[in-house]
Amino acid sequence: MKIRSDFVTNSSSSSFVLARNEDLTKKQKEAIVEFVRKYMLGRKILDPTTSTEENLKNAADDDFRIEYNENAVRKAMKEGKAIYSGEVIFEDTEYQYAELFQDLWDALEEADPEHFDIIDGRLDY
Repeated sequence: MKIRSDFVTNSSSSSFVLARNEDLTKKQKEAIVEFVRKYMLGRKILDPTTSTEENLKNAADDDFRIEYNENAVRKAMKEGKAIYSGEVIFEDTEYQYAELFQDLWDALEEADPEHFDIIDGRLDY
């Protein structure tokens, strides 16, 4: 475990070491797209092919952003788009950001271990 013994500023940063091929493989690109879909684009709350007016009302009751943007939500659903919702907790952003990096590296290493190695991926010090 590394312990900082020198002057620490208010700036929060961590360094890391990765080993990877210069170009991303097809498997790695697919892993990135899946990662973004899963962790950064929200969860589906309304599907245009199966949602009813009651589903929309319930979603609006549960989430003020849906209610506040109801006209835009209706328009998007008429265009065949599903509605997704998520959140970023800014009080925890430093930890979420580090976890996001670590989870992405794990996904890349798992997708194609011959072309990606996490040498030192701990961002908690």
